[in-house]
Amino acid sequence: MYNVTRVVFTADDTESDGWADAMNTIAAAAESSGAVRHLVTATLPGVINGGDLIVHLQFEDEAAWQASRGAVDAGLHHAAVGQVHGAEYTSGTAGRSRATGPNGVYRALLIRVAPDTPEDTIERFESDLLKMPGHISSIAAWRLSRVSAATDECHASDEAPWTHVWEQEFTDLASLQTQYLDHPIHWGVVDRWFDPECTEVIARDRVCHTFGKLGDEVLPSGG
Repeated sequence: MYNVTRVVFTADDTESDGWADAMNTIAAAAESSGAVRHLVTATLPGVINGGDLIVHLQFEDEAAWQASRGAVDAGLHHAAVGQVHGAEYTSGTAGRSRATGPNGVYRALLIRVAPDTPEDTIERFESDLLKMPGHISSIAAWRLSRVSAATDECHASDEAPWTHVWEQEFTDLASLQTQYLDHPIHWGVVDRWFDPECTEVIARDRVCHTFGKLGDEVLPSGG
């Protein structure tokens, strides 16, 4: 499966009616894109560099996305839209342990690993991320993918703005904000890869931590 995630920011001084029209336009473009699955959801309070709207599309392959990207991009070029950043990627390692339920939340973490990081170190980093669902019961589904193409209008570097996308479906928002972020495997195992005071840090730039309400499940088991 080929995935496209876009994080959309409201333009400065946009009025509520203009943003509502932008969301409707973007939702219509996603609906008509031919994606196998799609999600367009407003972000919830607490995101970090997470924008105001998440657009997530899944296609059978990259060719299907390329055939549709013109119409999707046109929907995103709305006067009420300020910045857009995101990533494109083939589905990576994924799993599902349970149904998400009616209060489900989709979360995506966009990460940039330093370009000089050795491959074996990247693999250990990925392995640590993938340990989390085994310890955190509120993660109903997950997927870790390497980025094949990325955009970020906010990023100052000429290097690839994002290298990984770490996605989850949570049973509810409170579990994301408490059980996940406060769990020992998060601060005792995973945080060392992000903490500039740790010698093992490899994600030195800012991350995009974004999440919103989930309707239908979008992360199938196995990708």
